[in-house]
Amino acid sequence: MGRRLAIIWLVAITGIALLAPWLSLNPPGQSLFEPLAPPGNGLPLGADALGRDFLARMMYGARLSLLLTGLAVTVTLILGGLAGFSAAIVGGRFESGVNWLSNVLLAIPGLLLAMLFVAAWGPGIAAVVLAVGIGFAPSFGRVTRTIVAKLMGEGYVMAAQASGGNSLWITSRHLLPNSLPQLASYAGTYVAWAFLGVTTLTFLGLAGDPSIPEWGALLDSSRLHLQSAPRLAAAPALAITLTVLAVHAIAKKDPLA
Repeated sequence: MGRRLAIIWLVAITGIALLAPWLSLNPPGQSLFEPLAPPGNGLPLGADALGRDFLARMMYGARLSLLLTGLAVTVTLILGGLAGFSAAIVGGRFESGVNWLSNVLLAIPGLLLAMLFVAAWGPGIAAVVLAVGIGFAPSFGRVTRTIVAKLMGEGYVMAAQASGGNSLWITSRHLLPNSLPQLASYAGTYVAWAFLGVTTLTFLGLAGDPSIPEWGALLDSSRLHLQSAPRLAAAPALAITLTVLAVHAIAKKDPLA
């Protein structure tokens, strides 16, 4: 997918997510039609197995999927960022301990770590957000530590240390402003992974409520009707695929290059 098409797609689904209450013709949770009604008569995507407007559920699903992804990425950036900055600045045994913990957690794939977290915590929306956020935090923490450690060796940072500047002042004055562009570029890849992680966990039914209008959950509920109504699975599957490809197309630059 080209960068321009990726931006158009992301802007479109963000707009749909924000304007879902005004764009949808029917409430997403009410059974107003015949079960599995075909497209037509005000139903561009037909109805699901419970007679609910599937296009309306897709619109509201965009809102929930993007919201959960944003929250999960926020958790990843906060936990990974704090760990990476602290390890690079404090150094010594603390840095060794953070590196050891990161190595242990990185030995487990992020998505598998998220699934283990949900299994221990219990299903639910909050568990999905925390699981995905914590699952990818070790990787982002390691990248953050690498970038900040490199900046710590720069002449202007060493001069600030020699002049008596404390860690907080050096971080806010030099490290944070100079590392943000690289971290922001790298964080873009985590949006795609977090989106895929959220939709995967909801597809597996780990969000708790299978009736929520979320793309992964919609894909899961459509599996039973692949032969009679394949459009119900095709729509969320295509939306998820295009969103992941669009985010990767925008954030594919390597910030460490």
